[in-house]
Amino acid sequence: MKTTLLGAALLIAAGLIPAVGSAADTKELKIATEAGYPPFEYRNPNGQLEGFDIDIGNEVCKRLNRTCVWIDQSFDSLIPGLQARKFDLANSTMTATEARKKVIDFSTPMYIVPVKLMVKKGSGLEPTAESLKGKRVGVQQGTTMETYARKHWAPKGVKVVAYPSYTNAYVDVTAGRLDATFQEAQSAVEGFLNKPEGADYELAPMMLDDPILNEPIAMGIRKGNTLKADVDKVLKAMLADGTIQGYAKKYFAEGLIRFPAQ
Repeated sequence: MKTTLLGAALLIAAGLIPAVGSAADTKELKIATEAGYPPFEYRNPNGQLEGFDIDIGNEVCKRLNRTCVWIDQSFDSLIPGLQARKFDLANSTMTATEARKKVIDFSTPMYIVPVKLMVKKGSGLEPTAESLKGKRVGVQQGTTMETYARKHWAPKGVKVVAYPSYTNAYVDVTAGRLDATFQEAQSAVEGFLNKPEGADYELAPMMLDDPILNEPIAMGIRKGNTLKADVDKVLKAMLADGTIQGYAKKYFAEGLIRFPAQ
């Protein structure tokens, strides 16, 4: 089919043919993350992105013969950013919940992490509405932990305080502005408990078995994006050959992360 210059310009604007010098030509794969959640995604002292999810994402790019372009932004802006086509994937310890599946697609499951309440030693606090009544609990905005806490605890007198990053929540814990935080267990260990300021704190022993807190972590993908098939194929291969499990040993203590059955 022949087109005039004007016709070609209109087709490019409509997205029906690629423009010269577009992302399709450069083979970039834009991946968004919120880099305040160690050991999953964080910045090292030199300001470079590191972490479990970062290693997984970089390997996905390698196997797809693409160049990773990482975009660091707040967790609660990841889904809107996907929908607005600002990036191709969201890889930021995002739980593949049923509510999120209504607005975006997800890759094949990568892993599952337990969720725990972090409290001051000797406080006796447990992750129940009865135990936390009148207390202030920190969560990260847009997470399944916030959803759970607002549904099950807030109506019964628990003050749920949402933060852009758990880094901010941990500061308020040490300052006495929070009584507890609610997050993936390993994030609390690496982000706070293993540091000097976390010496007086611990993970409450009680485990919650609510389905929303045990759904798998996956990469977010814009609905209808054909990239999903390629990403799924690569992730399944990485689980089958032990690559993802090998990354886990680099970052996690035994038993603090699980993998989907192969």
